[in-house]
Amino acid sequence: MRGALTILTFVSVVFLPWPLTAILAIFASVFEPLVPLAVGLFADTLYYAPQTEVLPLFTFAGALLTAVMFFVRNRLKTGPVRDL
Repeated sequence: MRGALTILTFVSVVFLPWPLTAILAIFASVFEPLVPLAVGLFADTLYYAPQTEVLPLFTFAGALLTAVMFFVRNRLKTGPVRDL
């Protein structure tokens, strides 16, 4: 399931509008936190055109979502609960 969701996210960059790709990247980042960064790099590389944009916005958004998901996954890891 993890691999299929990752592949579907990359395919959606080509065939679906960016809001649906962003939603898929959010769902995929629950299992693999680096997917949004990779999809952002892929989208910026795929749709790069000189003189149109200076900043790689999809890469920055992917990096931000990756950082958030690493923080969330770190907080959600279960461990032994100690009562005081």
